Amino acid sequence: MEAKITKRTVDQVSPGSRDVLLWDRDVKGFGIRCRPSGAKHYVLKMRVGGRQRWLTIGRHGSPWTPDTARREALRLLGLRAAGQDPATARDHRKGAITIAELGARFLSDYVPQHCKPRKADNPHCGPYVRL
Repeated sequence: MEAKITKRTVDQVSPGSRDVLLWDRDVKGFGIRCRPSGAKHYVLKMRVGGRQRWLTIGRHGSPWTPDTARREALRLLGLRAAGQDPATARDHRKGAITIAELGARFLSDYVPQHCKPRKADNPHCGPYVRL
């Protein structure tokens, strides 16, 4: 469904048995998601580096209004246009590690202490974990 997202339209969205999505007419990819529990979140769906990303901007209510969420969506779309991935930047701020970093840490810290030497040089891990 597509409409201009205003406070009135957000209040009119009612929960269903599954997530209900209402997309904004003005900003491509910006919308509101209403969960079956009734929780309403502003979301942004965009494509970065050939991969589809869903970013949750925030829950409807203080401090997120339709206008502030729309401005944040435009800011995130501007980062994407500049060649940055907003989700990756957010994850690095949180201190989250990537799967490659986890694999490298596993091979350097866990394997030498817990695996037999003949198992430590397992060639099957190479394609999945790059050192």
